[in-house]
Amino acid sequence: MDVLGMIYDALMADPSIEETADGRIKFYEFPETGEVKAPFIIIDPINVPLPRDFADNTWMTYDCLFQIDVWSKKRNTTRELSGQIRHVMWNVGFSQGSGVDEWDKGTGIFRDARRYRGKLYRDDLGTL
Repeated sequence: MDVLGMIYDALMADPSIEETADGRIKFYEFPETGEVKAPFIIIDPINVPLPRDFADNTWMTYDCLFQIDVWSKKRNTTRELSGQIRHVMWNVGFSQGSGVDEWDKGTGIFRDARRYRGKLYRDDLGTL
């Protein structure tokens, strides 16, 4: 199960996210502050998918925890893009938890980092 790919595809399927951050959605990799001339989205797994919800001596679901950062030079762009990501993540089964909203005076970058937790059913249960 490629959860990173699933999240990326869901974000890219949203027209406003695709238009705002196309080509600047990264996994694990944070941009250099000098690169931030347009919004960046960084998807960072906080934990590996954990087996949950056991039945008949096997697990049925994965509990997943991700952090998604939005970096931009405009506060409203950062806020709006983060809100749209929350909406997309909700539609794929992830709810928002804690997060950080900060501004770096030296670089002028606004950063919104939100954590999302979701439960995904295994896609290989029919083959066991």
